[in-house]
Amino acid sequence: MVRKGLLVAATALTLSAGIALPLATLAVPRPAAAQGREGHPVIREAMDKIEGAKNDLVTYAARDFKGHRAKAVEHLNQALTELKLALEADRH
Repeated sequence: MVRKGLLVAATALTLSAGIALPLATLAVPRPAAAQGREGHPVIREAMDKIEGAKNDLVTYAARDFKGHRAKAVEHLNQALTELKLALEADRH
């Protein structure tokens, strides 16, 4: 009787792990560019997201929020510059 219970428990654990582990690996976010042969997919994806955020601020923000929108765009431009410099530094 105890043996049967252990067998059922071991089977349940094996089945649970067999289902949960593949699903857990799918849940890990991966950069879209990581699928290609890009040397720095995370940096490239970050640059794309920063460009998108900057575009949204410039295009869709209703007002300047007492200069804070312009300052945010300035900081996003600085971040893009730094990321471009990082990519350039890696080439040399």
